[in-house]
Amino acid sequence: MVEYAGVLTAVSLLALSLGGQLGTRTAAVLPSTDAAAIRLVAAGAREQKVPVAKARAAYAHAPYAKPVEKYLYATGWIGGTRDHASCLLSRLGTSSAERSAASELRARPRVLKQLRRRGITVHAAAATLVKGVVSACS
Repeated sequence: MVEYAGVLTAVSLLALSLGGQLGTRTAAVLPSTDAAAIRLVAAGAREQKVPVAKARAAYAHAPYAKPVEKYLYATGWIGGTRDHASCLLSRLGTSSAERSAASELRARPRVLKQLRRRGITVHAAAATLVKGVVSACS
């Protein structure tokens, strides 16, 4: 029962993150440069009513080298900050959340195409999003 609640929380959180950040406005483009990624992170933070400076800091401190990975991490951070109930993820484990994130990503053909172009697997993208969520709860 607790695992089911964690999965529902993860799905709702990732739908919020992906719908807001990787939704219709930005789904066609995942950033390939730091400047583009920072612009998208700031826009997503404003849209989700999360402090832009903190979202930029999350991007800057993301433990990744590629701008697209940092962007996905910051997207997860914004989702975790926006939905405090998602902090259950850090207590329940992340495997079910990663599976939910991967299915959300697979449901978006444009995002999949961009991930392939950037050399990022769906599993890696989902794990990066979830790590961002968990970092927002720390």
